[in-house]
Amino acid sequence: MFSFVLPMWDSDVTARAAVEQSVASNVGDMGTGALMAGVRGSIEGSARSEVSRVGFGLDGGYERVFQVSRGSAGGAPSDSVAARLGGGAGWALSPLADLSVATAGYMATRLGVRADDALAARDPFLFGNRLQYTLSGGPALSITTSRRAAVRVGAGYEQAGALSADDPAAVGVDAHTGRAEASTSIDVGPLDTLTPELRYEVTQYYHALLDTELTRGAARVHAGAALVSGSHELTRNLSTRVSGGVTVASPPPVLSSRHAVIAPAARAGLTYVAERYRLSAGYAYGYTSLGPRIGFGHEHEAFLEATFRPVPGGATRDLIVTGVARFSSGSAPVAASPPLHLAPGSPAPSREGSLSTITALAGAEIAYPLAQGVELRGGVDLEYVRAALDPAPHTGEAGGSLRSIVSAGISGTLSTDRHRMLRRDPDSAWDDERRRAMIQGMPSGRWQPPEPGREPDDRRDGAGEAPYEPPPARSAQTSAPARSAQDGAPARRDPQ
Repeated sequence: MFSFVLPMWDSDVTARAAVEQSVASNVGDMGTGALMAGVRGSIEGSARSEVSRVGFGLDGGYERVFQVSRGSAGGAPSDSVAARLGGGAGWALSPLADLSVATAGYMATRLGVRADDALAARDPFLFGNRLQYTLSGGPALSITTSRRAAVRVGAGYEQAGALSADDPAAVGVDAHTGRAEASTSIDVGPLDTLTPELRYEVTQYYHALLDTELTRGAARVHAGAALVSGSHELTRNLSTRVSGGVTVASPPPVLSSRHAVIAPAARAGLTYVAERYRLSAGYAYGYTSLGPRIGFGHEHEAFLEATFRPVPGGATRDLIVTGVARFSSGSAPVAASPPLHLAPGSPAPSREGSLSTITALAGAEIAYPLAQGVELRGGVDLEYVRAALDPAPHTGEAGGSLRSIVSAGISGTLSTDRHRMLRRDPDSAWDDERRRAMIQGMPSGRWQPPEPGREPDDRRDGAGEAPYEPPPARSAQTSAPARSAQDGAPARRDPQ
């Protein structure tokens, strides 16, 4: 057990450690693969008073990689590293106003990137090992304006890049992004909430994809969006949220058109929570960043997440199964390099090409309890990434990459809070938030579920638990969930 005490503050610290072995393989080439052995761990802490709270979460792992490939394995990574750091603080400025600050950081090598890593950036044109990173953070201010309405304003900053890579051109900062948003949440009935929202962001790319010959260069994109979201509680266990609006962005930097891009934005999702089950599903379409090394484009995205405890009873409370599946498809215009010599009478070639990307991710994990705070763990992780250019580059298509990682290990947990020695039921966070909302006087006396696809448990640590997110000092923060800087992670980094 640990001791972590602040005068007049309610505080706790929890630490987890695991020994893990994994097998990784490139499904496209059955002769390539690797054995990995290493350790994973996490530590999180929080402290709360009547008017403020502060918390942090750190998790990561290191695995030694032993190649089992046929033939030469030159350039193959010998280490796998992944680490996440998140923190936040909040202050109740008055009975009606709350100020919060959230930060997040992420770092991983190629084999350290897993399906549920929300901060991971995937570039389908990069091969070999790469130590990538993402940093984000920003403040948010929430003000309760009436019994049924609240206003939220926020700002954020995000940076993505790489500290090292097999390809020297892939090292350095890939993109900077600044964001600002404002929204108001209004209870229009006992089961319905309406949330108008305005967003603005500017992204500076340093290695954006400019043409079909894989030329990269600088680009800057300004984008603003106006959205209206509506949430409805269909039953006590089932809620839905639908959003619609429009995005206006500056034109792609390398095309002849100087007209702004005007595109619709839509999102729909369902969240189901029962005694031992939690299920979230959603779909989104919008004009957004396809990745820090690609640029803006049109994207379709779908996801499905599930957490459940298949066996009831206190003796098997730690037996938890989790799963996540995500699919995204993106497209963007790029410049096309015309041939230097044309046949007599042939039509002039188009100077505009296109890029399309597909990313499919799936992961599952099961944890079986051996004793209080000790459990066996096993999991599987699948990743498929593909990109295509039209017309095809002279060097040929990049093709697709299909990777699988199967892992098994044993983990232990120590905490100053004995309740954290046991895994919580999938619906416990829902009930805690609902109860806190009723006690603290949220408008309409009920908790508003986060926008599907932006929930805190989107990002899990190496032991399978959601990383620490400071509880709200006032649950009047019921406005539309903020993106990256407000919830400690970028909205999405998978579609590359």
